[in-house]
Amino acid sequence: MTRADYMLRFTEKLGGLPHERKQEIVEDILAHFTDGAAAGISEETLAQGLGQPEILAREYRATFATEAARDKPSMGNVMRAVWAGIGMGMLNLIFVLPLGTAVFAVWLSLLISGVAMGLAGILSSLLTLINMVVPLAFVAIAYPLATVFGGIAIAALGALLFIGILYAGRSMGKALVRYIQANLQIISGRRKQHAQEH
Repeated sequence: MTRADYMLRFTEKLGGLPHERKQEIVEDILAHFTDGAAAGISEETLAQGLGQPEILAREYRATFATEAARDKPSMGNVMRAVWAGIGMGMLNLIFVLPLGTAVFAVWLSLLISGVAMGLAGILSSLLTLINMVVPLAFVAIAYPLATVFGGIAIAALGALLFIGILYAGRSMGKALVRYIQANLQIISGRRKQHAQEH
């Protein structure tokens, strides 16, 4: 494959990256071809050393996604990094997808539990206070003040659970991004080693 063919296929697959980042990447790959040509290596050999242009572009997109998730660990950035990492290899598909899905499900259920506890505590306290002022038939409470304070305690525990789960989710997202980055470095290292051998 010639340099022009390789670069055409490669740049087509860099979609979704910012223009400046695309330009840097394209310049790096062109420099690889220029340096190799100066050393007397054919374009076909250099292209073969880089590997398939689609796979190389996927690697660059995955690296960009993990860097974005590391710098700003929002749910969207972490999920983009996970999908990019899954696209890089079967090991990620086998390991990250089920584990990531399970961790996300537990995280989401605990987050919803925190919200539910908070709302239940607030509702319980409000109904008890309303019952103290205007007796309601559907709220029969023996110890109204204990119920109010119990409701406040439940609401506070729910709020603490919610906040704790948010921080835990951020930490889990960062750990997942570090794992994906480590995989990308392994894959990238193999590609670079293969390119140097050719």
